[in-house]
Formats: sequence, C-alpha cells, structure tokens
Amino acid sequence: MVARDDSVIRGSLIACMIFLVLSLALNFFLWRWGSTLSTEAETASSRMQTTSSQVRAMESKLTRLKAMLGVGSFTQAQIDEMKSNSSDDPDMQLLESQFATDMSVLGAEVPPEDRNYHRLPEFLLTAIRDRNAQYAMARTEATQIRVDAEAEIDNAKKSKDLAEQKADQANKKVATLSDAFAEDRARMNQEKEETKDKLSKVVQEFNGFRKKATDEKSVLEAKTELLSGTIDTQKKKINVLQNDRFETAQGLIRFVNSGGKLVTINLGSADALRPNVTFGVIDGDETRLQDADLKASIQVIKVQGPHLALARVVALPEIRNPIIPGDKIYSPFWAPGRRVKIALAGEIDINNDGRPDNEDIKGQIKAAGGVVAAEVSPTGEVTGTLDATIRFLVVGEAPEVSSSATLEGDDAEAAAAFGRAKELAGEYGITIIPAWKLEAYLKTIDDTLTTPLGSAVRADDFEPESIINRRRIPTDISDMYKIQRDNVQEGNRVLAP
Repeated sequence: MVARDDSVIRGSLIACMIFLVLSLALNFFLWRWGSTLSTEAETASSRMQTTSSQVRAMESKLTRLKAMLGVGSFTQAQIDEMKSNSSDDPDMQLLESQFATDMSVLGAEVPPEDRNYHRLPEFLLTAIRDRNAQYAMARTEATQIRVDAEAEIDNAKKSKDLAEQKADQANKKVATLSDAFAEDRARMNQEKEETKDKLSKVVQEFNGFRKKATDEKSVLEAKTELLSGTIDTQKKKINVLQNDRFETAQGLIRFVNSGGKLVTINLGSADALRPNVTFGVIDGDETRLQDADLKASIQVIKVQGPHLALARVVALPEIRNPIIPGDKIYSPFWAPGRRVKIALAGEIDINNDGRPDNEDIKGQIKAAGGVVAAEVSPTGEVTGTLDATIRFLVVGEAPEVSSSATLEGDDAEAAAAFGRAKELAGEYGITIIPAWKLEAYLKTIDDTLTTPLGSAVRADDFEPESIINRRRIPTDISDMYKIQRDNVQEGNRVLAP
C-alpha cells in the first residue's frame, strides 16, 4: 500500500514538472514574440521620424528657392548670412552664395524684401535706361561742344582744342560704357540660363525625394497599422489567459483524518506555501469552478514537505457533502512565491445594509494573506499604484448618471473617470471580478470557528478519536527510512512467540 502511494506521488510530481516546463516554454515564446514586435515597431517609428525630417528639410529648401524667385522675401541679415553659410547640401550652399553675390548688384535703394531674381531684370532695365539717358546726354553735350567750338574758333584756339579733347574723352567714355553694357547683358543672360537649369534640376530632385518619402511613409503606415493590430490581438489573448487564474484550482486534498478536522494538501515548500494561508474547498467532480459552491475552508498550519502541507478545517462542510481526498482547493489571495495584490473599485456593500464595507473587506483580505495595493474611488480617483502586478480588481457600485445630468455635470464626470480606471485595469491585464464573487470566498472564512489555544483552550474542541482502523497521515519521509521501518516490523513479527 505504501509503495503504491509513493508511485502515485512520484507520478504527480513528474506530471507537475512537465506542466511547469511546458508553461515556462510557452511564456518565453510569447515574451520573445512580443519583444520582437515591439522592436520592429520602434524601428519603423524611427524611420518615419527620419523621413519626416528629410521632408521638412526639403520643404525649407523649396521655401528659400521660392523666395529667391520672388515668392516670399529675405531680410538683409539672411542675405548676408548666405555668403558664409555652410550647409550639408553643397548645391544649396552654392545657390545661396551665388544669390547673395547676385543681389549685391542691386543698389542700396532696393529694400531687402525686394532683392530676388524676379526684381533683378527690372533693376537692370532701369540701369540700362539710365545709361542710355547718360549716353544721349553725352552725345548732346558733344554736339553742343562742337557747335560752341566752331562758333568760338576764331576767338580762341585753345578753347577749340579743349573742346575737341573733351569730345574725344566723351567718345571714349561712351565706348567704354557700351562695351561694359554689352558684357553685362551677355553675362546676365548666361547666368539666367544657368539659374534656370539649376532650378529645374532642384525641382526634379525635390519631386523625386517627395515621391520617395510619400511611398516610404505609406509603407511604414501600413506596417505600423499591421503591428498595432497584432499587439492589440496579443494583448487581448494575454488578458484572456490572465482572467482564467481566478477560476483555476491550485491544489488537491490528499488526505482527510477520521475526524474531518485535519487534511493534507499537495502544496508545500516547493510552491512557496506558508502557514496561515486559507483555501476554499470545491468538490473534485466540479468542472466549472466559477459556478461551483465552496463546501468548506481550510487553513495551513504546517508545511511538511516540498509538496505536502497540513491544514485544519476552519469552516466545516455539510454532513451530506464532506471533504474527501481529490477535492480541489483554490485561494484568490495566494500565489506561489509572492503576496497577491488586490485593488478595490467603487463602494462595495457585501452585507446589503446600504453602506460601503470597503474597510471590512480590506481587513478580511489582509487576514486571508493578500494585500490591498490600490483603491479607485467612485469619482475615479486612484489611491495607491494601479499596475500590472495587481491580480484582481474587485468592482463595486459605479456612480450613476441621472436622467437630468449633462455631459458637463459632476455625475457624468465621475462615471467617465470610473470607466477610465476600469479601462486602464484592462490594459494592464488585471482580472476584473464583481464584488459578489469575492464575497463568495470571504463569507466562508469565519473566525468564530477557529480553535483557541493557551489559557482559552476548550475541551470540547478536542474530542477523543478511536485508534481502531485509524489511518496515518501521509508524509514525505525518505524511502530509506520506510524500508528500514518495514524491516523492523517484519523482524518483530518473526521474533514474536
């Protein structure tokens, strides 16, 4: 009989280890997948920002080119800055330097906002007209000089020579001005053609960059939308997996003593179990724990092995439905290796007296081994820290919006804030449960059923037990001691008369 129990225990341990390894592998795979998707989303966002910066830089260049052509204007400080400005784009730097040089041709009477290639031809035409006027004036002056010289030739030879000299000088000046004008006009036409070619090239390059940026932006937006949908899908799946934790049995009843007041369970030191943790007991045949009724409550009094603990019954079951080996146990306030965090939302009334029982519930949760890490008031104000480490959000009554309330009313704002707090809990993957489900567990924990010790001990709490056919509570002692014990018992039977 002992060997059979050991094989069952070993089989259970092996099954638990296999399940634990598979769970760890699945969790690692999901974490790795989520991390990869998050990295790709960050890379796509970085590329989108880089492309946006390039587009803004090209738009800035286009604005400056438009201002050079007359659509917009520059200040004198900006024009002076172009002479010594350094840019990452050599072509743009050359254009700005040439523009600053060309604008120096304009006279001081031209304001800075009118200094552009559109106004340059008009200025040159005005200059040409002035030069023509000067030329005409010079011709008139020369004619007048010749007339005066012929009239005064008899009066003064020297005056004639002087007049002829002035005429020659005027003719040389006119010739020089004509040659300079021809050179300026040719140079202006050449620069105009070169500027037109450069502008066409810049416009073509800008259109190419804009088309490329638009295409890349469309691809990145489509990829971002796909990744966002994938992240939302995975978040929903994770929330579904986390929501099952409240409805999953955490252990089983292994042994019940003849009096039904002590039991052993298959949880122990390897599961980070500690004394005073309270579990609810459910019939082992139940398949839907969310619809099952608790038959009793037990409290751990001693951890006896890696997967063995002794517990006492603190809420006795009905006579027709006793605790038997194989019954399932669970506690919403215990998890292996950590204290379970609970959050309360709204006003929770568990005794139907019309008054909130939040303080009483916090004391019961603390007594059961949990901790209240956050509270959400009916107005939506969060006290404490509402994050992904919280296991359950217990929801009470939310604020009601009366029929006469408007969107600007206090009631509507409170309801909206309360809803945002619940939505935030859903994003963190916190399981949201109604207050009645928490009450179904807490109402089985009754301090009046505990057994006092010390000077307050009661004899009625310790009824005598018959030693006839009494079964021993199973333990996790080593096989070496079991073999030694069996050998001693066999030797005693041999030596008995």
